[in-house]
Amino acid sequence: MSIGGVVARADIMNCLDSNSISTFGGTQVTMAAGLANLTYLLEHDLQGNARRVGGLLIERLRAVAAQHPGVREVRGRGLMIGVELVKPGTDEADPQAASAVLEAAREGGLLIGKGGGHNTSALRVAPPLSLTVAEAEEGAAILEQALRSTQ
Repeated sequence: MSIGGVVARADIMNCLDSNSISTFGGTQVTMAAGLANLTYLLEHDLQGNARRVGGLLIERLRAVAAQHPGVREVRGRGLMIGVELVKPGTDEADPQAASAVLEAAREGGLLIGKGGGHNTSALRVAPPLSLTVAEAEEGAAILEQALRSTQ
């Protein structure tokens, strides 16, 4: 369910004369869903899980990258991770390689994306906050295979 909100200093918010400034201001049903979402997030420590599992996943992907000359960098925070691909031996972006890896990963059962612009070479890994260590390992193995198959 879509929900949105705006937070600002009082002097800014008080100068507005409209009832709403958010496309998804929320109805009673969407507010209940939002509260349920926040409650689940807090009760299951999904932020802590993202930090722990994301850290493990980033390290695993960095180990994979060390064996692949077309990976310039693995970066991220929590479970939002980027894998930047370049033409081996250069710092030149390789959008074709990114597209090939993206497709190979999809064929292996892993859905990832690309980000950063129209000619991007950065793969975007953004799993749900509830990702388990076993799921992270499975995804990393699929991505590793996708990278190897496109060398």
